[in-house]
Amino acid sequence: MKNEQWQIFFTVCAQVLGEGRRMAADSTSWCAWTTFGSLSTDIKYWTSGLPALGDINNEFIGDSGVWGQPFLYKDLAHIIIPKEFFWERLDGHEYESGVKTQDISRLSSELHVRGVSHRLTDVLLEIKLY
Repeated sequence: MKNEQWQIFFTVCAQVLGEGRRMAADSTSWCAWTTFGSLSTDIKYWTSGLPALGDINNEFIGDSGVWGQPFLYKDLAHIIIPKEFFWERLDGHEYESGVKTQDISRLSSELHVRGVSHRLTDVLLEIKLY
């Protein structure tokens, strides 16, 4: 994918699913992603809410935003957006948890209109480049 397509993808995600937060309990959106660099070393997947509009740059997701560190679009290998995600919070002695739903069907429709290739299943939307 080209940088412009990644920009469109993340912008549409923020508009349709909402700008994310680092903690699932506080976030309206959620995703997991890995990079080509990670696939060649430790195969780490990061998880977080989707980047905020201010985090989306021409060639990368910015530093100190929702994702916590910069990620070059050209290094992104796989991103997964689940239809549902689990959240939990411990506040003092009070525990809360639940499941949040993301409208990945609507997201898919909006991405198709803008020509962003992706895969949609019953449980997730993904872009996989390997």
